[in-house]
Amino acid sequence: MTAGAAAAASDQPSAPRDPRVTRAAVIAAAMRLVEEHGVEALTMRRLAEELGVAVTAIYWHIGNRDTLVDLLLQRLLEDMGRIKPRGRQPRTRITSIARVLRAGLLARPHLIALADQRGKTAAMFQPAQAALAAELAAVGLRGRPAAVVIQAVQCHIVASVVLARALSRSHTHDSTDPQVWPDAPDDPQLVAALARPPDLDRVFELGLQALLDGLLAD
Repeated sequence: MTAGAAAAASDQPSAPRDPRVTRAAVIAAAMRLVEEHGVEALTMRRLAEELGVAVTAIYWHIGNRDTLVDLLLQRLLEDMGRIKPRGRQPRTRITSIARVLRAGLLARPHLIALADQRGKTAAMFQPAQAALAAELAAVGLRGRPAAVVIQAVQCHIVASVVLARALSRSHTHDSTDPQVWPDAPDDPQLVAALARPPDLDRVFELGLQALLDGLLAD
C-alpha cells in the first residue's frame, strides 16, 4: 500500500455505521450524560456504554470529542433560542420571556457553564434579548432606556440562577438564630420562615414584578 493510500484509509471510519444509533441519539445521550455527571464524565467510551454500541460507532457518527462538544453547544444555543413570548400584553410577554430564560439556565447547569467557558454566553442570551427588545418597542421603549431594562431583567434572572445553584450545593441550610431578632420577639413565624430555605420561584416572581413596576412606570 502506498503512503497516499494508507493516509486515505486512515481517514475512513474503522467500523461500519451502526443502525441502532443515530447522530441525534448520540447528541441527546451526551447531553444527558453531561447534565447528570458533569462535563468530565463525557468520554467516548462512556457514551458508547450508555448507548450500548461500540466506541467506533460514536466516532463514525460524530467524530472526536471536541467535535461532539461543539455539537452540544450548538444544540444548547438552538434550544435557548426557542423563545416564544406568551400573553396578550407586552408586560405579560416580557414576564414569560424571563421565565423561559431562567428555566433554561436552571435546567442545564453543566452545559451552561461549558458554554461560558467557550465564550458562548453572549450568543446564548441574544435571542432572549431580542425578544425583550421587541416587547419593549411595543410600549415605546427603544435605545438606551430599553437596554437598561433588558440588562436589569437579565441580571435578575442570573442572580436567581446563581442563588439556586449555590443553595443546591449546600449540604445544610443555616438556621436563623432567634437571638439575632431581639427587636421582634413577638413574631416567631417570621423567624421560623427565615430559617427555612427560600421559595426561589416565588421570590423570583415577586422580584421580577417589582422590577417591572419600576422599569415600566414611565
